[in-house]
Amino acid sequence: MITMFRTIIALLIALVTAVLIGAFQILNLDLAAIQAIIGSSSITGDLMVLGGTLFASLLFPYTTAMAGVYSPLVALGVAGFIAGLLSKSGVRMLFVSIFAMVLFFLGFYILTFAGDPTNYALMFNVARNMAIDLGVAFGLLFIPGIIGASLTAEDY
Repeated sequence: MITMFRTIIALLIALVTAVLIGAFQILNLDLAAIQAIIGSSSITGDLMVLGGTLFASLLFPYTTAMAGVYSPLVALGVAGFIAGLLSKSGVRMLFVSIFAMVLFFLGFYILTFAGDPTNYALMFNVARNMAIDLGVAFGLLFIPGIIGASLTAEDY
């Protein structure tokens, strides 16, 4: 029971940390930008564009780093490390990293392509075209997560 709880909490913390760092560093949101979004006539459309951009940058860390934007590297690394500290296990971090990547990909796919999540052919085609970036993003979550988990591991 405790292991499932640790896995879920680590997943939630990883997602929240990556999104918060991404919102303020990748999207450069500040108080004025947030107020402009709230005062916009199309809040849903603005949030879909910003969310799609955020998930795209978190899923394409290698491509964005080659363009000179290093914030996704930091967001994923810090999120993985903190999740690893909470999970206390490398196996749990493997599952947390996989689930986080699936959720980031689904968020990217649905918000960017306004896609139907049941169109598996398009979804697999998109994933196949970004395989290197998905691998780098997974590594950026998993490797710092393993380091964090080894720091707080408990011997039973």
